[in-house]
Amino acid sequence: MKRKKGPQIQKPKMLIVDDKAVNRYVLRSIFEEEYDIVECPDGRRAIEVLGEKRDEVAAVLLDIVMPVCDGFAVLKYMKETALRTTPVILISSNVDDKNIHRACEYDVADYIQKPFQENVVRQRVQRMVNLYQMKKEKVEYGRAE
Repeated sequence: MKRKKGPQIQKPKMLIVDDKAVNRYVLRSIFEEEYDIVECPDGRRAIEVLGEKRDEVAAVLLDIVMPVCDGFAVLKYMKETALRTTPVILISSNVDDKNIHRACEYDVADYIQKPFQENVVRQRVQRMVNLYQMKKEKVEYGRAE
């Protein structure tokens, strides 16, 4: 006798944007059990995905320095299209003050330096996703402050 499958619970989507395949692989391996991972090798593709799946993306892990279209272009797009309810966690080895201050102007949720420490990345990303979800629920239920 075959067992009936119950309704599949859809995992939230996470967008990982990095031009280095190895970085995308590492991040995917950290989050693939909890999230449906969408990978983008550059900012241009990330903007396309965000345009198509804007309400489905629970978090964006975003590199700053990439060819074709950098992370700041993605942040600008998100700000201009009111995608501020999606937490963006910058992931970069380029941690100079100029980039950090510029990223803060776009209200990034957090900044994680490469190389990644799995338990730290997992915990910080999950905290941000939970925080943004709680904020979104407050707004949806009319309890915005």
